[in-house]
Amino acid sequence: MSLKSIKLDNLLKIPVIIVAAMILIALVTVIIKFSDTGAGSPIETRSSNPDGVIPPVETSSETRSDNYMKNVSYRNAINIESAFLNWQNLFDIFTYNLNDSTFNAADSVARYENMVKIIRNPNRKFNKGGSDQILEQYGDIIFEECKYYNLDWRLILAMIRQESAFTSDAVSHAGAYGFMQIMPRTGSMLEQTLNLEEHRSPVNNLKAGIYYYAMLVGRFYGTGDTNMYKFALASYNAGSGHIEDAMSMAYYFNQDYKDWDIVKEYMKLLAPGNDSLHQLVWNSRPPHAVFANWKEPYNYVENIMWYWQQYKKLYPLPEDNKKSGNTKKKKK
Repeated sequence: MSLKSIKLDNLLKIPVIIVAAMILIALVTVIIKFSDTGAGSPIETRSSNPDGVIPPVETSSETRSDNYMKNVSYRNAINIESAFLNWQNLFDIFTYNLNDSTFNAADSVARYENMVKIIRNPNRKFNKGGSDQILEQYGDIIFEECKYYNLDWRLILAMIRQESAFTSDAVSHAGAYGFMQIMPRTGSMLEQTLNLEEHRSPVNNLKAGIYYYAMLVGRFYGTGDTNMYKFALASYNAGSGHIEDAMSMAYYFNQDYKDWDIVKEYMKLLAPGNDSLHQLVWNSRPPHAVFANWKEPYNYVENIMWYWQQYKKLYPLPEDNKKSGNTKKKKK
C-alpha cells in the first residue's frame, strides 16, 4: 500500500468522526430540553427535604428572584427573633417581682404592656401580708402621723407593704432602709427637719417616711384629689425631678399635665434614645437627666393604688360608708 493511499483513508475518516460528534451533541441537547420541559424539576434543583418542610426553589428564568436568598434569610431572622422574644417574655413573667419591678428600658412598650395584662389579671388575689402585726405594734404612731397630715393610714399601709413587705430592717441594694425604705441622704435631711436623732428605728422611720410623703402630696396638691397622691407616690419612688420632667413634656404637647394617667405615658419618653424629642422640648437633655428606669415608678403607683383599695376593704372606716352614701344620693 502506497503512502498516498494511507493518507487518503485517514482523510476519509475525519468527516465520519465530525458527523458522529455532531449527532452526539444533538442527542444531548434533546435530552436536556426534554428534562427542562417535562413534569419534573431539573435534578440539581430537586428538594433534598422529603418531608416538605422547606418548599423546593423555583429555578426558571421567569420565576427566579435575585433577592430570594435575602428574603429567605430575612424571614428566618424574624422567626428566630420572635422565638427569642417569646422566651424572654416567659422568663420575665416567671421572674416578675411585684415588689421590685425593674425592666430594661430597651424593652418595647407593646411587649411590656402585654406582659402587664398577663400578670395583672382581674383575678389577682390579695394577700394582706403582715398588716395586722404592724398595726398591733405600730398602729398608734401610724394613726397619729396620718391624722396630723390628713392622710389615709391605709394608703401608708399600702406603701409599707410595697416598700418593705412590713419588714422593719429591710435594706435595698441602693441602701434604702426600714419600713418606708428611706435613702441615707434623704434620711439625714429628714433628721434635721424633724429633729430626730436617727431615722432607722421603726418608729422614727415611720415618722420620717410619712412626713416625707405628706410633703410630696402637698407639692402636687394642685393636681387635684387622687392625682396628688399618685404624683406623690411616683416622686417618692423616683424623685420629683423626673416626674416634673414628664409633666413638662405633657404640657409641651398640650396634654393635661395634672392627670397622672396621661403623664405616666410620657415617663417612657424620658428614657435614653429619645434625644431628638428631648431636643425639641428642652433644646437639650431633660433638666433632671434621662430616666432609664421609668417603668419602676409606673408600676409602683399602680401597685400601691391597688393595695390601698384592698386595705380599704379589709379595714373599712365609717367615712367610707358616708362617701358611698353621698354618691348614691347624687345619682338619684
